Amino acid sequence: MPTLNLMEVKLRPIIVQSHTSAAAEAYCNFVPTKTQKDALTAAGLETLSYFPNIPGACAMMSAVYAAHLQRTTNAPVYVVAGGLVIGQSWIFGVAEPARDWNSAFNESNPSWDGHCWVMLGKYIADISLFRTEYSQYSPPVLSQHVTRKFGTGRGLLTCTLADFQQLGLHYEPQYVLTDSQVIALCRGAKSLIQL
Repeated sequence: MPTLNLMEVKLRPIIVQSHTSAAAEAYCNFVPTKTQKDALTAAGLETLSYFPNIPGACAMMSAVYAAHLQRTTNAPVYVVAGGLVIGQSWIFGVAEPARDWNSAFNESNPSWDGHCWVMLGKYIADISLFRTEYSQYSPPVLSQHVTRKFGTGRGLLTCTLADFQQLGLHYEPQYVLTDSQVIALCRGAKSLIQL
């Protein structure tokens, strides 16, 4: 069994809450193949190509991306919700959320302040971060940090958990979306997607 890092330790119980113990075990034991890692990038770039440039659409974009990735890899892929921290600043989300995560994704809530991303084994893929960062709605701390680390004109951010930490981005997982929540978000995105 692979050695688990802190985020993976945090993910196990929240995968159990939204899915099953067997799903959490499968996720923790999963090591993506080169083909699956390549698909992580390919599916993300394809999703970006037909999803309109909307800032703050992390839940919808992540759901569409995860569904596409699941179809092409047949691997344990999860949409994770929580917070994004840069240094000591919570960019999206809060440290101790007093929220019902299940209902947060069962109804439309434009004022939701969290963040969503996709996990494939030890890899995080953030499909919406750059679209939000390059918009007028970006928090200044995010704009400054991302521009300094990545420059402009980027689309998809994928790397290992350890690499994200070295880049100064800390993802705080607090909930894993259920399959039905991912499907509902994908249905909602249909009217926005440009094929």
